[in-house]
Amino acid sequence: MILHLRIPDFPIAVARVVDAALRGRPVAIVAGQNERALLQAVSAEARAEGVHEGTPLYRARRFCPSLAVISPDPARCGRAMAALTEAAGRYTPVWEPVTEGRLYLDLTGCGRLLGPERDAAARLEREIAAQLRLCGTVGVAVNKLVSGIAAGYLQRPGVCDVLRGSEESFIAPLPVSVLPGVGPVREGTLLRELNLRRVADVSALGVSQLRLAFGPFAPLLHQRARGIDPSPVRPPQKLPEVAEESILERADNDDDLLRGELCRLVESCGFRLRRQQKGSGRLSLTVDYADGRSERAQSVFYTPEDGDDALLAAAEALFERACTRRVRVKRMRLQCDRLAPADRQLCLFADSTVDPRRVRLQEALDVIRRRYGMGAVKRQF
Repeated sequence: MILHLRIPDFPIAVARVVDAALRGRPVAIVAGQNERALLQAVSAEARAEGVHEGTPLYRARRFCPSLAVISPDPARCGRAMAALTEAAGRYTPVWEPVTEGRLYLDLTGCGRLLGPERDAAARLEREIAAQLRLCGTVGVAVNKLVSGIAAGYLQRPGVCDVLRGSEESFIAPLPVSVLPGVGPVREGTLLRELNLRRVADVSALGVSQLRLAFGPFAPLLHQRARGIDPSPVRPPQKLPEVAEESILERADNDDDLLRGELCRLVESCGFRLRRQQKGSGRLSLTVDYADGRSERAQSVFYTPEDGDDALLAAAEALFERACTRRVRVKRMRLQCDRLAPADRQLCLFADSTVDPRRVRLQEALDVIRRRYGMGAVKRQF
């Protein structure tokens, strides 16, 4: 059986553990003090007043004058998530994080140790409430799909146990929006064009009928509407990567300043890659704006790259794609993954794009930086 642990509005729940004054009142999380900043998370009390994620702050204050606004605290949420996973690890070694405050636990083979799955879920829910002071819901079902729906079905802390064999009947009366993969566009197609409002309406149709509206997604949609999900619980795997980030002391949108920070990130990543004798097969740049929005762009190299020139050229192209809004930037993160041994062999032909002088220059810069630090030599624009 699969357990799905869910802490609703996780960042706000964690903030309420620290500040008791936030409990029982509408709360929203916003990055920065700009009145046009978008809400990143809202509490159930704020949602009841018509405030939702993505609402501008000035409009949220108009809908809910008593709204308490707090700043995001990723470090605190990270510590809370680590404590949550530690508690889950005491029940089973097979657990999978979904997002912040949500975990799947596979209790297959743990019956003799933990007893019935429903009792284990109840103990987990009580333990988290007592030790971490986080109130959540736990869904128990035969697969990840139904356990996740069951955890979201409850309106208050507790356990929702779906008996084996009753998965389809449990989700049948629920709205189609509970099915994974049914976003606003597909939900609009189901409701407006096909008049399919409940999961039972979808499961009653055949795959060939659904394919007319949903194409290749139809078989998977029909499978999920019947409560079938063969996907296993996958423990987290740490893929090798090299990443650097820059958090600006003051949010800014000066291109020269941002490109200078980007160059520093590139040189730090390249230096670490060369020390590991690895090259990056993919480069990703994430730009976080002061209003809470994020943009991400990535590019793939044909051969693994570890040189500053190649990485900087790719990073500048990503910057042009990711930084397109006229809003101040507060954070940038550069990530190099798909690591592989760097190809340092020079081409034998005269038209080689590899300049031996640049290779020797890069090696000399690495020697200086290894001895005197990364700030010993800086690139001049």
